[in-house]
Amino acid sequence: MEKKEIAKLVFEAMNKRDLSLIENHLSDNVNFDFPGVERISGKRKVLVFMKMLLRKYSELQFAVNDAFREENKVCLVWTNIGQLTNGNLYNNSGVTVFNFEAEKIIFLSDYFKDTSFVE
Repeated sequence: MEKKEIAKLVFEAMNKRDLSLIENHLSDNVNFDFPGVERISGKRKVLVFMKMLLRKYSELQFAVNDAFREENKVCLVWTNIGQLTNGNLYNNSGVTVFNFEAEKIIFLSDYFKDTSFVE
């Protein structure tokens, strides 16, 4: 699978709330930088964090609007819309940077506009 497609699969997995779709595409020692938390290291911890993040939303859908690739790096530009479990509507936009090693995601980092929910 092409690196851009693997990166896009992360958002498809989030949309479907099925992180098993990406488990085999993450390196065992993947690192995830997410605003408001310390770096998350290791496949199991990254998957647990993503599951916890999804639990904050009764609905959450991402749309990938653009994708850039240079060698072993992919950058996806996205928007999302959803509803928090407390009923408040939510939307955001940002980019996620992916680094690949041996065809697996070794690093990902999110940069987004609205960080109020992590405070």
